[in-house]
Amino acid sequence: MLKKVLKMLVAVSLSIVVLTGCNSTKKVDTSDSAVSATGEETKGTDTADLEKTESTDTNESFTLTVWTHPFVSTDLADNQNKVFDDMATEFKKTYPNATIVFEEIPWKGREEKMLAALATNEGPDIFYLIPDMMTQFADKEVLAPVDELLGSDFDYSDFSKTSIEAVSYNGHLYGLPILREVQTMFYNTDILAKIGGSADDLPDTIEEFNKLADAAVAGGYYARTFEGGNSLNATLYPYIWAFGGDIIGEGNKILINSAESVKAWEEVKRQYDSGYFPADSITSIDQSSMFLEGKALASFSSAYMLTLMESQGMNNYVIGPPLEGVTFGVTGMFVVSSKSPNADKAAQLLSVMTNTENQRAFNSLTGYIPSRASALDIYDSNAPMKELAQYVSLAKPGVIHSTARVFMPNVTAQLQAMLEGSLTPQEAADAAADMITMEMN
Repeated sequence: MLKKVLKMLVAVSLSIVVLTGCNSTKKVDTSDSAVSATGEETKGTDTADLEKTESTDTNESFTLTVWTHPFVSTDLADNQNKVFDDMATEFKKTYPNATIVFEEIPWKGREEKMLAALATNEGPDIFYLIPDMMTQFADKEVLAPVDELLGSDFDYSDFSKTSIEAVSYNGHLYGLPILREVQTMFYNTDILAKIGGSADDLPDTIEEFNKLADAAVAGGYYARTFEGGNSLNATLYPYIWAFGGDIIGEGNKILINSAESVKAWEEVKRQYDSGYFPADSITSIDQSSMFLEGKALASFSSAYMLTLMESQGMNNYVIGPPLEGVTFGVTGMFVVSSKSPNADKAAQLLSVMTNTENQRAFNSLTGYIPSRASALDIYDSNAPMKELAQYVSLAKPGVIHSTARVFMPNVTAQLQAMLEGSLTPQEAADAAADMITMEMN
């Protein structure tokens, strides 16, 4: 069964099924008020209606091509096609002579395929990106600023503040978000009970977690998962944010070796040396089985874990809040190509694709979390997903810089060297800062 589920995984996340399970009684302030493209808070209602530009001939004929990806498993492909077809149908109510083509491309090699197509003016009008890719494409000037295309009257108030931040770069909004994902702590309730913890009193801070972690290790368990060969967004970066540090600050200031950030490097090393996670965590890319088999107190994961637990019939879990009130979460967006001959129409299609009803349909099918507050009601009867959804307001999108994807492997190498013992935390942080500086220059 697990193999069947794993086949459903996609590069960014995966479709999940509706299930029930234990959930924490702790709640966070979920206010995540939306902001305008200029960063100011806005008020308003859901913008489900199509925005129109000045002097628009709604009877004109034109074609818009949208590149999508397999957001679901192959057995649900027809359902995904219907979701996109419905978006096109809605758009054509305003532009009846428009031709809308949704073309699916594989996740693998998508970045190279997109850039190659755009370089020859043969690419799509609309395509899908995540924040660190968006910054690269924006710097290559192949993205059209969506805020300029939609105009000052477009209503962003229903989008969560953090989702708008994730699609903004250098003073412009380069896409409209359609999906969110969030990572947080999942706890084994049986292990919690054995070590004196409580599902009703889960850790909010690293200090509180460490007390439980020490008890878990003393009881013969690992404290948590830590996949050192995976993305830094799921390993080092959340620790850095939790200690008040950052990777790159305003004005491209390197902060990964600041005093606050070094404390995070030190804590990761201390936890590793204390046996909080296995020795192979240095290069591991997936420790899900460790949690599923009851060998670890906690797993730092997303809705991915919900699917795996459901496939294994695992109900002895509880979802806890992100430690120190900060975590990582993917924001998926659709963007408009600057090469599009119909960029203004493409932006209007974008507004249709990401309106409330279409977000409900898309995210209900794929199992992601909507970026619109008005669409979150799809999980009102799904306790685990509703629990996860409340944490998106705490989720950072990663490093919003065009070199973020480029320097990540080099920073990972320094993290691994530190865990192996060949570098001290300070040395690893300084080496990482040098690597980032080199890439930025």
